[in-house]
Amino acid sequence: MNHISRPIGGFLALLLFVSTGTVTAQSVDKAASYKIASVDSKRWMESRYKDDVKIEIDRIIDAGFNTVSLGTFKFMPMYFVDYTGTKYQDAQDIPLEKVRQNVSVLRANMQYAKKKGIKWMISRSYSHYIPYKFWKGRVNTFNPEGIYTRYLENAHQNDLWQAALAGKGDVIGHQQWTNPVYKDFFISSTIQMMKALPELDGFLNAYAEAAWTLNEDKLKENQWKTWKDCINYPATDENFVDYVNNLHHILQDVRGKKFFLGIRDWYVDAKVLAKLDFPLNECAIVVKYGGFDQPVANYAPWADSLKAKGVQVIHDMLVFDAEHPHPLYWYDHAFITKLIQNIYQSGFAGIQYQDFQIKGDDEPNNPIRLLTQQTVGTALKGERFERSNALIFLKKYYGNGADALLKSMELVTKAQIENIKLKPAWFWQGDGLTPGGLGTERYWMFMDNPDAPKGMSFIRQDMVGVKEYTDALIAGKAELSAAMIRWKKNNRKTPYEAMAQMEQDAKLAVSAALEGQKQAPKNAPHLQEIIASAVIHQQLVNRDNAFLKSALAFYISGGQFDGKYNTNQNLLNTGIDEKSECKVQLEKEMYYDLLIRELCFKYMPRRRAVRGSKPYDFTRRIASIIGQPIADTETVDRKELNRLITMIAQ
Repeated sequence: MNHISRPIGGFLALLLFVSTGTVTAQSVDKAASYKIASVDSKRWMESRYKDDVKIEIDRIIDAGFNTVSLGTFKFMPMYFVDYTGTKYQDAQDIPLEKVRQNVSVLRANMQYAKKKGIKWMISRSYSHYIPYKFWKGRVNTFNPEGIYTRYLENAHQNDLWQAALAGKGDVIGHQQWTNPVYKDFFISSTIQMMKALPELDGFLNAYAEAAWTLNEDKLKENQWKTWKDCINYPATDENFVDYVNNLHHILQDVRGKKFFLGIRDWYVDAKVLAKLDFPLNECAIVVKYGGFDQPVANYAPWADSLKAKGVQVIHDMLVFDAEHPHPLYWYDHAFITKLIQNIYQSGFAGIQYQDFQIKGDDEPNNPIRLLTQQTVGTALKGERFERSNALIFLKKYYGNGADALLKSMELVTKAQIENIKLKPAWFWQGDGLTPGGLGTERYWMFMDNPDAPKGMSFIRQDMVGVKEYTDALIAGKAELSAAMIRWKKNNRKTPYEAMAQMEQDAKLAVSAALEGQKQAPKNAPHLQEIIASAVIHQQLVNRDNAFLKSALAFYISGGQFDGKYNTNQNLLNTGIDEKSECKVQLEKEMYYDLLIRELCFKYMPRRRAVRGSKPYDFTRRIASIIGQPIADTETVDRKELNRLITMIAQ
């Protein structure tokens, strides 16, 4: 498990550590024992959603799942515990009447789920949060002399801190397991919660960004430059072990032999797991599947390494709502089926599927979401969902336009599969490149992360990398010619071949979407969003290809800098000068990105927004390195924008 890198953010190197109290008495069947559907807990706690939840449960059962995961909570007990008569009466942040209602509604829904065939009801929570009013009332205990204030203002999820202070939030993170009051409060609250919810079989708790153990001496000295300077890594590992051991003890005490314990382990080195005081052979580890962040057919190779050691492995997966290209629409029955079959055929213990959760402004009954769920569910049963099945499903909503709209989404999928292969390091430790996303493109995303499995072949697959290609070109015509022959023999694609295919697929996807629009009923659900998705996707391909072309020109011209792995800004003498081409492509990257930005605000499917501003700092840095600065003006091409809007809105 040496692939985990502590400084990396939450989506990265995700592991889920799962212990089941009855695992030694069970065998993992070939059809995957654990079929976990993650759902939104808020809907399960509100009586007004009672009928909707029953429909969701029936859908989950029909899809072949046997476990429901409720979440995601920050401090789950606060919603279900009556603190009356306890030493923590001041922790009743939520009115008692509402707590009782939460318990009643959730229990009824869990009882219905189990009656229908759900085997495990588990919760999904983050670790080391605390109810704000309780924290505020005992501020001298949890923030003595204000030593944590500056840290809370700057650390990860400081927005939760700011929201709590403004009266818009109800929890604060970064509570310390070394604080005896917090530890006792958490343990006693968790015990009370489990007693209040007897249908709850256990939990998956995320030991993530708010769970660091901090160096209080550094906090007191207040000389630190970045909040990460305050982290005590060895103490974090020690407290992780104690934390998980306590969770295990709690479940043994309140559930006996039948329980389910999980820890989403983002930061703790896997060797620490060996220090737990319960048998490791009771454990399963859930690895974030390659398709969690982007459409990737292959699961991560370290899953096989764990399985070879006798560990049960469960894969955590998003499909419809994968971080990239969310919130655009993509679908391909064969590709999705392949994702599931790769798990089955490799003998893994199961899957945790998250597309029952809702992101942004979407809805549970979005036809493309339902289609994806049905495709995954069919594959989970060991059966195959064919294109003809998808067409029959979509015709209920889109009539004669179904075939063309389906073709459009298949072409989007095909293009993005190639796009992901070109960016292995981005998959490994990056996100936000989705349309309207947080991130700015960087050349390091085209590289192989030196800390990742060698070559990252499970992402690159048949793709020739940027550096591999430019190194061959710089070596001369003979070397490039030999390399081209070698690549063709091994069925590998060059970046230029991939880009040409992506551009063609993106163009055809728009044409198919417009054809489907003509044939579908005018009031068909999300029809305009599907059209907008194809149009925005084409601009995404144009942007990403321009950026890739700029990288190729940069390295051909002797560039070394990538923004992460190589920070040398000097240019080598390669005898080839493509600097002017690099500048042209950098300007095109900005051109298409500005179009994407405008379209996102007006027509982005499921999320009419752009997540943060984009300074194009890396783009300008590269232009500066090659001595060809880019103008400061960032003006969108209104004529082209209006043309695209006309296509969407017609």
